[in-house]
Amino acid sequence: MESREELIVSEIKRNPGIRFREVMEKINLSNGVLSYYVRKLENNGVIKTQRTTRVSRFFINDMTEEESKVASRLRQTTPKAILVSLLENDTMEFQEIVSSVGKASATVSFYLSKLVNDGMVDFKKSNLKKRYFVVEKQRIANLITEYHPDIVESASDNLADIMSSL
Repeated sequence: MESREELIVSEIKRNPGIRFREVMEKINLSNGVLSYYVRKLENNGVIKTQRTTRVSRFFINDMTEEESKVASRLRQTTPKAILVSLLENDTMEFQEIVSSVGKASATVSFYLSKLVNDGMVDFKKSNLKKRYFVVEKQRIANLITEYHPDIVESASDNLADIMSSL
């Protein structure tokens, strides 16, 4: 039987960027017990925590900062949908992304600007319109394949072909 520390570490390995509450529910630990082990694992350099004003996300210590950013975004529905759409279509205009993702323009704009600021997505102007694209397709595709194989399985054949060709 695995120790609590091993359970926590294996859950974080399987789900980089997982939130505190998710770990608590998946492993069935109380808030205080999980807090104790998280602090212990952080102090021992096994895991790292990315804290924002509203969310704490956990990663195994050997993930790079860039991989951690990508993993965090892939755990969010809208950024994940934007990245998958862009991987499937190479470049897209804003309205095409909105249609593909099926969210309000303001929501897509909010997350698209975060993806651009994070360096995952960029754009080039073409005929006075911005065309967005994934900056490092290979890296993003590898992270999706490694940590979110369900995306590849449920995505279109086009995305599966792209993943296998990279």
